[in-house]
Amino acid sequence: MDILNNSLKNVLKYQYSNTQKISNVHIAYGIDNNYARCMATSIASFCINNPNLQFTFHIMADRLTLNTKNKIEQLAKDYKINIYVYEINTNFLSTLPTQIHLPMATYFRFILPLILKNEKLLYYIDADIICLQNADELFDIKLGSNIIGAVPDLSWMNKKRNKALNLTEHTYFNAGMLVIDIKKWNEFKTFEKVIRAIQSEPKKFRYLDQDALNLILTKHIQYLETKFNCIDTDSINKNDIVLLHFAAHPKPWNIAFPISKICNSFNKSLYSYYEKQTPWKDSKLEMPRNYKEMKLYARALKHNKNYLKSIYWFGNYLINKL
Repeated sequence: MDILNNSLKNVLKYQYSNTQKISNVHIAYGIDNNYARCMATSIASFCINNPNLQFTFHIMADRLTLNTKNKIEQLAKDYKINIYVYEINTNFLSTLPTQIHLPMATYFRFILPLILKNEKLLYYIDADIICLQNADELFDIKLGSNIIGAVPDLSWMNKKRNKALNLTEHTYFNAGMLVIDIKKWNEFKTFEKVIRAIQSEPKKFRYLDQDALNLILTKHIQYLETKFNCIDTDSINKNDIVLLHFAAHPKPWNIAFPISKICNSFNKSLYSYYEKQTPWKDSKLEMPRNYKEMKLYARALKHNKNYLKSIYWFGNYLINKL
C-alpha cells in the first residue's frame, strides 16, 4: 500500500519560529474545514500554557478554504511557530465508512507517522481538545516497548466496545490523544492493519478508527492518567486536568452548548477564552448543519433544567446574532 504517493497532494509550510530551543514537540491534527476553528483554539492553548516549549504543528487536512489557510498562517505568525498543512487526496480512503461526526478526516492522523519517519514521538490531538496548563509531564512520558500511550475511555465505553470487538483483558482507550512512537508504529504497519480491519468488517467498527486501533494495538499500549485526555470533568480534580476533551455534542462553538447538560460552570467559558486568542476570535456560534445536529440541539433544550429560560435565550440569540 503506497500510502504517501496515493494520499499526499501538497504541503503548505508556515514557518515563523524564531527560536532554536533544544526540544521540539511535534503535535498533529486531522481536520476538514469544519474543525479548523477549534483546531486553532487547541494550538493557541498549547502555546499559551507552554511558553518555554518549541512546538511544530502538523495538520492533515482536506478542502480547506483560502480564508482558513490565511488564518492558519496568521496563527503561526502570532505565536511564532511552525505549522505544516498536508493536503490530502481522499480518493484512496473513499471505500472506508464515515459518519456525520466521524468524517473522512478521522483517518488522516494515521498517515503522519509515515511522513515524520525520522522523528521519535508524535502527539496526536483531536481538534476539540484544549490544553489548560503546563504539559511538561505529558511530553516527558516514556512508552518503553509500547507503540502508543493513551488514556482509558469512560467505563461504559470500555464495557460496551470490548464486548463488541470481542476483546478480553483489554482496557478500551479513547483515541483523542495519542502519544505515538513513530518507529514502532511504522514497523508494526499500524495504519495498514487498521485500514484492512475496517474494510473487512465495516459494520463491526462503530467508532471506526478508534475501535480498530483498540483491536490492532491491544497489548501495545502504555495507559496514561485521565488528566491527559479528560472527557468527564466530574471524574477528576479539575485543577489536575491538563487536556480537556470536548468529546460530546453539542460542541462549545455550537449555538446549543450554553444550554446543554454538558455545559457547566467549569467548562462554560474555557473554549471561548482560547478561541479569542486566535484569528477566529470574531466567529459566531455555529448553527446545526444537518438533521442529526438539530435533534441534538432539541435534546439539549429539553434536558436543560431551566427549559423556558433556555428557550428564551435561544430565541434572543437568533434575533440578535444571526
